[in-house]
Amino acid sequence: MLKASIYFNSDDCFLAWDMPFRHNCAGFAIYKEQVRANGEKYEGFIHNRTGFASDQHAPRSHKSSAEWPFQRYTWTDHLVDDGDTVTYTIYPVMKNGTKLEVDQTTKAKAGPVTLSSGGDGKTDAYFNRGILLSQFITSKLPKDWTKSDLLALKKSLEKDDDELRHFLMGPLGAKLLNLLDTAIQKGWHVYGALYELDDDILISKLKKIGKKAHLVLANGSTKKKGEDGNKKAANALKTSVDLHRRMLWSEGLAHNKFLVFARTKEEPFLVWTGSTNWATTGLCTQLNNGILLEDKKLASTYLDHWKLLRDDERIGRSNSKMHFGDALMESNNEPKSGNAKAIGNWTVWFTRTTESQDMEAVTTLINNAKEAILFLMFEPGNNGLLQVVQSRLSPASATYDKNLYIHGVVNTLKKNAPGKGEDVAVELVGRGTNKSFNLKVVEPTGVNGLPGWADEVMRRDFIMGQGGVIGHAIIHSK
Repeated sequence: MLKASIYFNSDDCFLAWDMPFRHNCAGFAIYKEQVRANGEKYEGFIHNRTGFASDQHAPRSHKSSAEWPFQRYTWTDHLVDDGDTVTYTIYPVMKNGTKLEVDQTTKAKAGPVTLSSGGDGKTDAYFNRGILLSQFITSKLPKDWTKSDLLALKKSLEKDDDELRHFLMGPLGAKLLNLLDTAIQKGWHVYGALYELDDDILISKLKKIGKKAHLVLANGSTKKKGEDGNKKAANALKTSVDLHRRMLWSEGLAHNKFLVFARTKEEPFLVWTGSTNWATTGLCTQLNNGILLEDKKLASTYLDHWKLLRDDERIGRSNSKMHFGDALMESNNEPKSGNAKAIGNWTVWFTRTTESQDMEAVTTLINNAKEAILFLMFEPGNNGLLQVVQSRLSPASATYDKNLYIHGVVNTLKKNAPGKGEDVAVELVGRGTNKSFNLKVVEPTGVNGLPGWADEVMRRDFIMGQGGVIGHAIIHSK
């Protein structure tokens, strides 16, 4: 018996199937029925780009999965969009002498489902397609591409009409721009706290919102006092919007990435948050997420925090101005929570806290998980939540549960010699032996240091060696 399941968001459908062993089964064919949001229809066997080891075929070849069956039990359909309705039927493909035949008598159907960003109530999740280390991107470059070709590709992502930009930023970028356009049209106030801001198109949207755009803008990743990673954006906006600078330098990272939308100055109703920095890299060359929640109390909670960030100040040594003052820290030390019919129960922590109360709360959630823990981590460190998760995998730990399903991906940067950029260590964490690999294995021929794509904090090093040209893209979601 063949069984199949389907999981989807607004941009992809993930299929998984299972079948008891059958002699002479060569793989599986997938038949797709699709009705697009605009009413257009398509149906047919999905094409596979991986043939058999004995096949002789040109690069980027593809054939119907009835001819080149999928030799696996999972597959992701990227050729779907928000609002599309799809149904998949999976068939085993059997060897009959030298021929392959689709077994029409055995099948499993998944769907129909309609793709949507919506979760429960007025909650939506959006994702981009920031995958640069791929065959898709190499198809956009000349065969023997050089540093100048990478520079041209990176530069093209800054243009609003660039096809590749729109593809890479996906539903996430499209929704963010739509929100800003709606604020412009309806005259909403927009309160933002941002770590990075260098994308010209996003900057232009803020300028159009004008004085109803209230922005707390950090210094980015720069540590040395006086340096400003967001200087260009600040200069472009200083006369157009209500701009406040939060310059931390060696005090830490002002790692905020949220917006609050308000119909009037004191009537907030909508929150946008997630992992996405307001840089072209954040939109296009990293895997990121955005979460949109509509609730007045939650929006008021974020607006109150925005005001604390704007006003945050304490006096340091020699009467120097510093940050993380009493008002902000006292507020951060306590969780904020609420209940709304539209989005259900919610709890918000803002960081930093004085005694790691936020980390303790997440640790409790991890240790109380009964069924599964799924996670993505970027630079988790050696004494944080990754170790809490790993303890749940260890039979020697008091929190171990052999029936708990755990799976995650961890990206960590490995520092190299000066001028050599960074390598990216990727670890797959789950039941059994963890698997680690280094992205050196996917470097394009003749280009050194490309695994520096994942670094979120070194935008200034874009042109530093050929590997820094495009930027840094692996998994930035948290």
